[in-house]
Amino acid sequence: MHSFVGNDLNDIYLDTLITCRALCTQPGTSRVGTVYDFGPAYFEFRNPIDQLLTLRNRGFNPYFAIVEAAWILCGKNSLTPLKTMVANFSKYSDDGKTLNGAYGFRMRKYFGQDQLSQSIDLLKADASSRRAVLTLHSPDDLSRTSLDIPCNTTIYLKIRNDKLDITILNRSNDLFLGVPYNVFVFNCIQKYAATALGVDTGVQRHFTDSLHLYQSNIEKVDNIIQTNDRDEILSWKDYPSPQHLYTSLLSENESICESNLNQIQCPYTKEIFTQYFQYKADRDSVDLTQTLPYDKLGLSAKLWSESLNQKAVSSC
Repeated sequence: MHSFVGNDLNDIYLDTLITCRALCTQPGTSRVGTVYDFGPAYFEFRNPIDQLLTLRNRGFNPYFAIVEAAWILCGKNSLTPLKTMVANFSKYSDDGKTLNGAYGFRMRKYFGQDQLSQSIDLLKADASSRRAVLTLHSPDDLSRTSLDIPCNTTIYLKIRNDKLDITILNRSNDLFLGVPYNVFVFNCIQKYAATALGVDTGVQRHFTDSLHLYQSNIEKVDNIIQTNDRDEILSWKDYPSPQHLYTSLLSENESICESNLNQIQCPYTKEIFTQYFQYKADRDSVDLTQTLPYDKLGLSAKLWSESLNQKAVSSC
């Protein structure tokens, strides 16, 4: 089993890309194209305060990640909130309206109960409990034909040393597309539960049975490896945490999920999404990088914007 351990996402994601890229020697086939399967892998983030990816040329969209986290916390399965952020997200929908494997819906509604709230209540009653297990995969998925079967299958919540740890079991994990967003959204679930329990966030762990990389993303991975400098990445640790965003995300996730700017109460969150939609509507005349806050979110958004501009130049 491959093991990737560090303090947060930016400590180890580049190392993971470098390690796995060197293992891309024997390609296999899959239903969606040529793939390199690295087998089982373990990720451990020992200090997951800010799990917003900051790597050059990755194209990590923090706005989408925030809306996806809010969508999951709301327990929704409707396609519209995600499609608002990424137009082609409908390719994962079976009916053009919903997503079959929606984690929040599976966690809070699919089985006829709110597993997240029940787990929080369980740990409030007994902080030493090892029974806070949330199920995302259903036996029905074995026989269901769908474009969206849950990749993350189980969540464990445990209080250790007065902090809330989260462990996620994963049947299949796309190293390029899935890992950065998975790490962020499950960290938000961890923060949500920890806040409700009145404890700090602890360790974040992911076990995957199939960490893999598609051939179609090899060139992008090579570009990331070649254009990121470790000293620069280390210097980015000095950027402050966007605490107003996290507070807002946990308390008004419904408004964030629906991109309802008039209903968002937090000035910070309202401003960053107002700027985002202005930029999305007219990229040629709006320079997003001039209005971003000086924090981890602002840095992540700046790198995302620069990667879009780089892509536009290379396609000319």
